[in-house]
Amino acid sequence: MTMPPPSLDDAERSALMQAVRDAIQANQAAFAALARLLASGSDSHGSGLFLVDGHNAWPVTPVSGRSGPVPCSRMVLPDLKQPAAPLVITDIDQDAACARHRASGELPPDLKALASAQWRADGHVIGCVSLWSESPRAWSSMALSALQDVAEAASQLLHRHLEAERARRNEERVRTASMAGSDWLWETNADGLLQWVSAGLLHHTGIDPASQIGTSARGVLIPRNDETRDNWQRYLKARERHEPFQDLIGDRETPRGRIVVSVSGHPVFDALGRFQGYRGASRNITRQLEAEQAARRADRLLRQAIESFSTSVMITDPQGHVVLGNRLWRELIADAQSGEGDRWPDIVARMVKAGHYPDCQPGQEAAFIAWRLGLRGTGQQAEMRFKDRWLLIRDDALEDGSTVHFAMDITRSHRDAELLKQQQRALEATQERLTAVLRALPDLWFVIDADNRYIDGHLDHPQLIGQAGQLIGQEVGAMLPDGVARLQRAAVDRARQTGLPQTVQYDLEVTPGATHHFEARATPMTDGQVLYLTSDITDRKVADDKLRVSEELYRSVAATIRDGLLIVDLQGAVMAMNPAARRILGLPASQAANESLRSDAVLLLEDDLCTPLPRERWPLQETIGTGQRIVDRVVPARRADREIVWLQMSSHLLRLDPQQEPFAAMVTFRDITQERLAVHELASSEERWKFALEGAGDGVWDWDMVSGVVYYSSRWKQMLGFQDGDIGDTIEEIFSRIHPEDRDKVAHSTMQYMTETRSVQEVEFRLRHRDGRFLHILSRGKVVARSHDGMPSRVVGTHSDITRLKEAEDAQRAQQLAEAASASKSEFLSRMSHEIRTPLNAITGFAQLLRLQMQTGPADSAQRNYVDQILHAGRHLSGLVNDVLDLQQVEAGVMSLHPEALQLDEEVVQCLSMLLPMAEQREIAMSSHIPDGLNVVADRQRLRQVLVNIGSNAIKYNHHGGFVRVEARALPNGAVELAISDTGAGMTPDQLNRLFQPFERLGRETSHVEGTGLGLIITRSLIESMGGRMDIDSRPGSGTRVSITLPQAPSALAATEGAHADDGVPHGGTIPIELTVSTPSPSAETQRPLRVLYVEDNRINALLFAEALRPHAQLELDIAEDGDVAVSLCQERLPDVLVLDAHLPGMSGFEVLEALRRIPGLEQAPAYMCSADAMPDDIERARMAGFTGYWTKPIDIVAVTTELCNLAERAHNPGP
Repeated sequence: MTMPPPSLDDAERSALMQAVRDAIQANQAAFAALARLLASGSDSHGSGLFLVDGHNAWPVTPVSGRSGPVPCSRMVLPDLKQPAAPLVITDIDQDAACARHRASGELPPDLKALASAQWRADGHVIGCVSLWSESPRAWSSMALSALQDVAEAASQLLHRHLEAERARRNEERVRTASMAGSDWLWETNADGLLQWVSAGLLHHTGIDPASQIGTSARGVLIPRNDETRDNWQRYLKARERHEPFQDLIGDRETPRGRIVVSVSGHPVFDALGRFQGYRGASRNITRQLEAEQAARRADRLLRQAIESFSTSVMITDPQGHVVLGNRLWRELIADAQSGEGDRWPDIVARMVKAGHYPDCQPGQEAAFIAWRLGLRGTGQQAEMRFKDRWLLIRDDALEDGSTVHFAMDITRSHRDAELLKQQQRALEATQERLTAVLRALPDLWFVIDADNRYIDGHLDHPQLIGQAGQLIGQEVGAMLPDGVARLQRAAVDRARQTGLPQTVQYDLEVTPGATHHFEARATPMTDGQVLYLTSDITDRKVADDKLRVSEELYRSVAATIRDGLLIVDLQGAVMAMNPAARRILGLPASQAANESLRSDAVLLLEDDLCTPLPRERWPLQETIGTGQRIVDRVVPARRADREIVWLQMSSHLLRLDPQQEPFAAMVTFRDITQERLAVHELASSEERWKFALEGAGDGVWDWDMVSGVVYYSSRWKQMLGFQDGDIGDTIEEIFSRIHPEDRDKVAHSTMQYMTETRSVQEVEFRLRHRDGRFLHILSRGKVVARSHDGMPSRVVGTHSDITRLKEAEDAQRAQQLAEAASASKSEFLSRMSHEIRTPLNAITGFAQLLRLQMQTGPADSAQRNYVDQILHAGRHLSGLVNDVLDLQQVEAGVMSLHPEALQLDEEVVQCLSMLLPMAEQREIAMSSHIPDGLNVVADRQRLRQVLVNIGSNAIKYNHHGGFVRVEARALPNGAVELAISDTGAGMTPDQLNRLFQPFERLGRETSHVEGTGLGLIITRSLIESMGGRMDIDSRPGSGTRVSITLPQAPSALAATEGAHADDGVPHGGTIPIELTVSTPSPSAETQRPLRVLYVEDNRINALLFAEALRPHAQLELDIAEDGDVAVSLCQERLPDVLVLDAHLPGMSGFEVLEALRRIPGLEQAPAYMCSADAMPDDIERARMAGFTGYWTKPIDIVAVTTELCNLAERAHNPGP
């Protein structure tokens, strides 16, 4: 049963009728043919097709010569509202259904019989197909069948036209929409071949859709080696099962370059359920994917930047959950975190509960938490205590409701501020004490300003004359007699002019009839001020008078004492000598003292009793020369009568006043010959035990605790840099020299030993030497006598100097720390080199592949430029890594050099040829002026590195179209000077001073000139390591001249070595190879390819190596991810060449090689290490492990493939 279509509203029916009219207009001839066919097949008087719209019927073809509308009232029509059988009337006049029409007289008079069928479009009745007769008749079945056939044909004709028009319009809509968006549509057959592609393909990719018809849909996409790889596997499974698939990600090559495409498709089945193919859409998601990658990079950089902050940083979302926090923040709140999903308010509450906020008072926790959380968005900073620190905190609100929390540790600055306040208070207290001290002085004092006016003073001093309140602000000398005033002002002016204190004396009448004697001292201060002190010395002057009286008394006493007394002036002339001195020295009473002493009648001797003691060492002369008092020095003397005596002498300077200069010196002495003999006997008896103790290098001390006297042996004193008479005999001689940090330890050890019953005290401490340094001492002591109450009364001990032992221990620790630091630095540089070279290998490697592909086919010049820029940047970064490693070797002193005799002109030519492309790019002219036969001794590789580095600087920092000149000459001292001059901008003296600082580029960091700031440092170190010197002469506007001085070599030796050493390739460097694709030899296709096994766990590096070897038919590659897989592959099929990464999971590259060598047939197979480790130790280790070669990442694709192709060629064409 066929369901009628849904009814149409007025707008929908109007649109349908308009579409029908357009269809009739487009197919007018076909409808006219249908009308004629109906007329001929029915034998009627008339026939026609009518389109019924509202109250009119429109004839599709002219009826009776008329083509205009006919009112429906003049026609008998079938039911037009619902499907019905044809209307058949044999006699209109007799038909009851036509009675109304007859009564109105609207029917044509000649219309007597009618047959009419419905005419449909999209299931809706739009009109009718009619037959009519001018006379009553019975319609034959043939006529009615023809009527229905024509009605059906007309309906189908309309349906096909409307469907075609709708399809055309839909296709136009799809085409327009696909042009506006980023998608294009496609359709495949059951075999996966494209049958149709929308025009959007050309718009979005530049590919003509017609060129894709008949091609495989899978053939245009390239799977990606990233996280989208799984989508490709799901797509293949969906294709096998004829299921829908979505968002298949792959790469596609287009005339505009490689793009990333997302493909979705839906299977199509026919009415019988048979698979017909797929219809779907594709979309260019390159920018979307790049944006996502950029967003991930930006997020990673943001996290790294936040992690590097020296301030604690945390970010919370609008709900307070912790989103991100750097290391300092995590350390700060480590014990308050509970795990993932932590909320900031909860963390604050836990820290408050744990007592981390000292300022949070008990009972005020809620208010403190509200205050802490309320800082958000206020823009205010707050200082607060957290645990044992002071923090400066701030919480900034972001637009999305998130919050950035900052916390800076200001503990040190806070403590410094408190210390500054304490120092300020101490300064104020010092000033107050100074004022109090000045006021406590017995002298009257004033402070005088630069204008010679009193500004301060001891105004309540009893010596002050006049009213104190009127003195401040007055000129110096106010209220004093004019003579005294002038004397004071003159002294103040002299002090200010000379910067030295000035002293004056004057008499002043203090009360009527009472004159006192005063002494004043003017001392200059800052800002032109002078401190003026005056004191009443009347009593002292009286004392001087009394002194003269006492001098006479002294002379009489000197004549009666038994000790000799001698007074000389500062020139050594004898001023006085008492009788005892003459007696002791054996001088006759009639002989003048000066004559006796100057004629060597009396001499002081050395201890050998024969050699005269130099006069500058005589106690009296020594006191005059040094000003030092000498007490009880014992010296031998030869008397005037040639008798040898021992004298105990003391000397000191004589002054009339302690503040005045000395005017003479006095020596007293007595004869101790008998006592000396007794002491000598005693010393002889003690010599043996002292020799035994001091022979071991230890100092001896003997402490008599009853008398407090301590005996120190000569060795004890020598250990501290003293002679026998330089120090006293008290225990303070030890304790005063103990290091402040060790005093408590020594005191505690001594007290503990005295109060306990231990037999020996032993303690280590530091003791100050005479020159100020400290010695490490091991002290051992033992009680040898006790008092009646058991307390120690005498202790004897030794001091051993263990300084060298301590220094050796410290030196060993320092060496261990230095070696550890050097190892850490080397480890860091090695890891840094590896981590940079690994991604750099992929960047430059794929860029080399793109460059090679561009050389074998058409390529856009912009794309070629992009690839060249990538290669250039990669080489620059690789050079930076090499410079850092070279700098580390230079600083560590481990740079390996191989000096040899070199012909300088050939080395210069080689280096200039390397620099020629750079010079031609900037139109820099270069010239070389090297005399023939000029040879140097140097390391070939490092010399070329030096020349290229200096030459490249001369080109880079030269002006466009400039000049570079290289010249050399032999020096008289057996050296060779090589100079490289340029016409660049030159350098200032300040720039020259900063030239050899690491990473210093003299303000050119942001210029177009590339560099690292390490080249010249390495260059100078290399030159110095080769026994040379580098000098730089530069002036702004005059260019720069770099001169290198190297040892000269004999000409014959250099010629012999150069003849076979110079092959045009930099020694130890890289062979310069153009980026060209090698073509296999004709015979390579018929020979077995060289099997290469590459063991690499990094998929990108493995893919790079596979793509690099793909164009070479003579090479066949197998890839293993680790050592176990490599061993399994080799056991199944032996490779010809082994290439291994150093760092592999499970086993290292060295261990993998060792395992593979144990497999029969691989004992001598060539093996290459391909690693990002570039330290010399790494390369040497690989050589010692048996590797044939070492390819440092980033690898040179052409160099690697060339070497492998050469191996394949040698394998196919072995030599005789």
